[in-house]
Parts: sequence; C-alpha cells; structure tokens
Amino acid sequence: MTVTTSDQQEQARSARRASDGLRRRELLAVAASCFGEYGYEATTAQAITVRAGVSRATFYAYFSSREEVFAAVAEQVCQQLLDAQHLEGPVVDDVRAVLRATTEAVIGAYFRHGAIVGLVDHRSRLDPAIGELWTSVRDRLVGRYTRFIERIAQSGEATPCAPPRTVAQTLADAQLVGAARLESASDDERAQYISDMIVMSERLIGFA
Repeated sequence: MTVTTSDQQEQARSARRASDGLRRRELLAVAASCFGEYGYEATTAQAITVRAGVSRATFYAYFSSREEVFAAVAEQVCQQLLDAQHLEGPVVDDVRAVLRATTEAVIGAYFRHGAIVGLVDHRSRLDPAIGELWTSVRDRLVGRYTRFIERIAQSGEATPCAPPRTVAQTLADAQLVGAARLESASDDERAQYISDMIVMSERLIGFA
C-alpha cells in the first residue's frame, strides 16, 4: 500500500493527539477562548493562530480543521462537566450534602464554560459527531442523578415527587437552561441561582 503525504500528515497528527503535549493543550485553551468569544462561525484557524502566536503550520500539525479542534474543545468541556458531578471523600456519606455539593459544582462548571456549552448544544443539532457526544454526556449526567435519587428513595430518606428519572431530567434541564440564562449575570445573582436550585432540588427529591 502506498502511503501518501496526506496520510503521513494525518498519522503525525494522530500521534500528537495521543501524546496530549503542552503545545496541543495550549492550542486547545486558545481555541476555547476564541470559540467562547467569537462564536463558532467566526472562529477560524487564523483567529486561533494569531491569538496563540503560532503559525498556521503549527495549528495544522495538531488539527486538520476547525471542526476537529472544536470537537476536541467540546470533549474537554464535556469531561469537565462529568467530573464536576463526581464527588469523593466524607461528603459521599451524607446524601443531602452530596446533592448540595454536586448542584453547586455542576452549575459552577456550566458558568465557567457557558459559551462553549451553548455552542456544543447548538452544534449537536448540526454535527452528528457532536450530537453523539452531547447526548452521551447528557445521558450520563441524568443517569447519575437518577441512580442517586433511587438510592435515597430506597433508603427512606426522601420521597421523590415523581419517578426518579423524571426528577433527574428536570433538574439537569433546569441547571443547563438556568446557567445559560445567567451567563452574563453578577456573582451574587449566580450564587442566588445555585442556592435556589439546591432548595428546588431538595423539594423535588422529597427531603423532609
């Protein structure tokens, strides 16, 4: 089989993606800031390279297109959303504290990455690959909430007002929509929203 120049370039890119080196992480951080500030359509390879202070050749050494770098940014942000919902330590023994800490962590992650999350949500309806990623992440977030609510319902510590998955889906949707609405709000307004969401979550889940 003949290996073409383009094949060699893609193989080199694949190797660099796998290594996740410092330069690639720097380009991803710059790309995320460009997508968040300019939006998807206005963010080009040139916009990213100018802000990063690198050549276009350097960009294309790591990413073949805007679509590929956006997909990498989307994967990174989605993973951070999932990580925010995962708590370890003494708090896991107190289900009410788990709910409060998780609610604050997830909404905080939405606030930090709101512009990108909005783009991912929009692109999910246009790009099948992004759609598959976003659906998977949303399903995992809702699934975790569902299992958490089922566990506390079985323990008798709370009585959910609706089936656990319905409550979990409602909470996940409210967090996403509310965080998007408050993307440009003050810190006090954001803190109040998180506090309100915790109270509403406790009521929906049915804590005494």
